[in-house]
Amino acid sequence: MQIRKRNCLTNISNTILFLALLTVAIVGGVSFFSAREALKEASFNQLKVAATLKEAEINRWFEERERDFAILSQSPDTQANFKLLLRSEVGTTDYRSAQTQLVRHFNNVTKLKPSFKRISLLNNRNRIILSTDPTLLGKDVVTANLTSLEGIEPGRNFTPILYRSPITDRPAITLAAPMRDPAGRRQGEILADLNFEGIAEVVGKRAGLGKTGETYLVGSLVREHTLISREPLDLSLVFSPQLHSQGIDRAMQGQSGADLYQNSTGVPVLGVYRWLKHQNLVLLAEMSQDEAFSPARQLATTIITVGLISTVGLFIGVRWLTQQLKVSQQQLKTYSQRLEKKAEEAEIASQAKGTFLANMSHEFRTPLNAILGFTQIMARDATATPGQLEYLSIISRSGAHLLTLINDVLSMAQLEAGRATLSESSFDLNHLLGALKEMLQIEAQAKGLVLVVERSPDVPRYIHTDEHKLRQVLINLVGNAIKFTTTGRVSLRVSKKQPSPDRFPASSQLKLRSPREWLDFEIEDSGPGIPAVELDRLFDPFFQAAKLQKSPQGSGLGLTISQEFVNLMDGEIGVRQTSPRGTTFGFTIQVASVISAVEQAKSPDRYMVTKLTPDRPPARILIVEDSWENRRLLVDLLAGVGFEVRAAENGREGVEIWSSWHPPPIWMDMRMPLLDGYAATRQIRRQEAKRQSQGRLSQRTKIIALTASVFEEERTAILAAGCDDLVHKPFQEAVIFEKMANYLGITYQYVEKFAVASCQVDSTLKPALASEHLEVMPQDWIVALHQAALRVDADIILELAEQIPTANLLLAIQLKDLTQSFCFEEIMELTQPYIGLAE
Repeated sequence: MQIRKRNCLTNISNTILFLALLTVAIVGGVSFFSAREALKEASFNQLKVAATLKEAEINRWFEERERDFAILSQSPDTQANFKLLLRSEVGTTDYRSAQTQLVRHFNNVTKLKPSFKRISLLNNRNRIILSTDPTLLGKDVVTANLTSLEGIEPGRNFTPILYRSPITDRPAITLAAPMRDPAGRRQGEILADLNFEGIAEVVGKRAGLGKTGETYLVGSLVREHTLISREPLDLSLVFSPQLHSQGIDRAMQGQSGADLYQNSTGVPVLGVYRWLKHQNLVLLAEMSQDEAFSPARQLATTIITVGLISTVGLFIGVRWLTQQLKVSQQQLKTYSQRLEKKAEEAEIASQAKGTFLANMSHEFRTPLNAILGFTQIMARDATATPGQLEYLSIISRSGAHLLTLINDVLSMAQLEAGRATLSESSFDLNHLLGALKEMLQIEAQAKGLVLVVERSPDVPRYIHTDEHKLRQVLINLVGNAIKFTTTGRVSLRVSKKQPSPDRFPASSQLKLRSPREWLDFEIEDSGPGIPAVELDRLFDPFFQAAKLQKSPQGSGLGLTISQEFVNLMDGEIGVRQTSPRGTTFGFTIQVASVISAVEQAKSPDRYMVTKLTPDRPPARILIVEDSWENRRLLVDLLAGVGFEVRAAENGREGVEIWSSWHPPPIWMDMRMPLLDGYAATRQIRRQEAKRQSQGRLSQRTKIIALTASVFEEERTAILAAGCDDLVHKPFQEAVIFEKMANYLGITYQYVEKFAVASCQVDSTLKPALASEHLEVMPQDWIVALHQAALRVDADIILELAEQIPTANLLLAIQLKDLTQSFCFEEIMELTQPYIGLAE
């Protein structure tokens, strides 16, 4: 019996030992490879940063050499002494004096500018007649090896010619500039051999790449590669046929990238290679794989060592195996979780931004939906006073502005990720311009500036394009103009250009007045202007004009984002005029001028749904929403106009109500506890298909998703789950009623909104404003009012309102109300009968 127990214990011990060793090996192996991948990604990022910095320094080094050489060749000393050489006979006193002066001048330059190794002068027979290196006198020069800088403006990129120097047997670059007589004939050339020690010092700094990390340059000659800079420099590899690696060969083919490979000396490295097309050079940043992956090996070794010690302890303490087994398993689980956490850190870092933005969008938009929604419901109260309605309008505009800021953050993230797309819709251009002026007027007035918005009469009021992106471009450009202007005015002008050919198919939801048209926007300021040399870089990321860098505001991304948005809208943007007295930016985009269904019938800006038309019984509607505030909002909104409404607070309850009640439409929130909107929608579709196959259900339920997300992937997932449509939070009541009308085929009864929310005046408080009320004013005053309304110039209209006599105070108040509500088209309708008489 004891032998059996002993064998049993031995078998258990052996089994546990085997399993423990296996576990340690697996954990060590998994942790090693996971950590190795994370380290590889981190090392590549470090090498890419180093390569980018070195590339910028190399470009700057070559630009500085170009400027220095231009100064040398065009300096008065050089030109004067060269002309003296031309006029003097060889061997004369003047000739020797000029020659001495040039040599002294060139020697001084080489001392001040060590990047010039030697400076020489050729005659028109390409023979060196003067040099800081006397051993070169009388030698002929191959002009094909010279890098001529004639015609290249200072600061512009140039492509150097790399060749094998017959003097030093090292790679060399020689800058050249022709020396001409007063008639413009070439009489010789001034040459400067570049000293690669300077660029080697720039490139050779390791920039925190560890012990084995290095950056170096490789050039390409006709038949071989040449090593230009490397610390330490192995002379045997300068022109070695073995100067090859995967990174070098790929970069020589014009490619840039990163990979694992063996370098030219056979050492396995992580390498980032760049083809510098302006210099015809290859820049490599490499780090030994042994050093890069050393932490992963140390981690795996530590884990295996700890595991082995633990296994030995388990084996020795077999008598306490039963008691210690659970504890040991928990410890191993904890170790595994920590190791997995370390291995997943790289992936979490890349996903953190998207997750944060999605959560931020949901957390902000969900309560904002309740704020804006209940504001709309309160505005429907017939007992609300004008002051209360004005307060509600302020709350609504402020909430809409906050929503715009949230959307801007998300749009920026999409633009950085290359996922920005157009979201076209029909909207009121007059309202957009008025809201823009109202938003920026305070900042302009605080600086003592006049902000003017002008719109040509032929510009359509209702257009179809991406409203958000157009608003953002205008805010960026007008905001910049205000920011960098200290006195004077800032003007925004909108005009219509010749229509372009129709490139877009007509939409069934839009009635086009014409094919796609061009709208032109100009922003003019009276600021300091922008130097012409900086215009080419004005739209580069993080660039600011020199005169504007004193302003602490701005990140230098506004113009870049504006350019991307305008390009998405098939337009063009640029600086049209600049001078010390101001700058004019302009952009042109394609839009469709439309008469939307809303404009034809009842505009939500002017009319409000009151109830269903009595020609059909009320429709049943199910609302599935976990937020009590948003659920209450939809119930009050829809029940208030006559719908029969039921509500559920989670997906499971929503499926149960649908199963017994069968409402034609369902408003489905997508983020809910217990059962979210995706799962609830799929369950409804499965049950629906089953009942339809049995003949128990004839009508398909319309499911409209409610979501606080604005990402395109979310939209795809929602529609894939079985939803027919989706509405983003926070929503407008007009959108909810429009969806119901589209999917149920119902119609509504409407009433005009109060003047604060639209362009109408409450008849119980003030008589309706009509054209004949303007008869009390002179004809030229009415014409001026009409012209100001055409230009959407609220300031001029308010000034004209101040001219109305006190006896007609009500007329002045009503005219100011229309102006403050951006009702310029209504003002034009009031003045139109008098314009014909004036003509």
